[in-house]
Amino acid sequence: MLILGIDTSAVSAGAALVSDGKLISETYINTGLTHSQTLMCLVDSALKNADKSLEDIDIVAVSSGPGSFTGIRIGVSAVKGLCFAENKPCYGISTLEALANCVDIEGYIICPVMDARCMQVYTALFKKSDGDIVRLMQDSPMTLEQLSDELIKIGKKVMLIGDGSDIAYKFLSEKPLDVSVFSEIFKFQHASGVAITAYRNYNRGVKPVSADTLQPNYLRLSQAERELKNRSEK
Repeated sequence: MLILGIDTSAVSAGAALVSDGKLISETYINTGLTHSQTLMCLVDSALKNADKSLEDIDIVAVSSGPGSFTGIRIGVSAVKGLCFAENKPCYGISTLEALANCVDIEGYIICPVMDARCMQVYTALFKKSDGDIVRLMQDSPMTLEQLSDELIKIGKKVMLIGDGSDIAYKFLSEKPLDVSVFSEIFKFQHASGVAITAYRNYNRGVKPVSADTLQPNYLRLSQAERELKNRSEK
């Protein structure tokens, strides 16, 4: 089983190949260039570095949210195009679950956090059990205070990961919590996490979808949509 994973959900972008659960190639960039400029070059490099072509790929997976509205649209649209052309199945992968799958650590609540601005984060909770990542809470937008309340209820050591980990750590470390931040490298998303999550989903029996049914999952309305809604309600 050869899976191509793609991530454009935040400021970084990448592509990765996972063969039967083993990472064999990954490309990554975090230079501030737009994903529309870099994504297909990253995909081509990941394939060439593994001496593979798109025809060799069994499934294509993409981080479908939460994250940057523009970034997610670029990634999902690119995967739709790739899969339509080659008639390949695809997975839309939670960006937060992909981050959690980058944390190979037991004994902690794994808490991926993405900065959603205004002291809010996109977050979820996971734990590692028997070599797999188990979800404890669904992807949610919430305030740091709400996240703190959820973690205090659980009462275990917490490992933060993601681009919101610094702001979350500053807030949560002042609470009655044992909280740490994972590697500096994983303050940004990686396509390898997307591909590994897709592989684990496949082994759990979660079926991939067709390109025409692949959809982004923003978790909340865009700022423009929120402002329009507020005006209409007045």
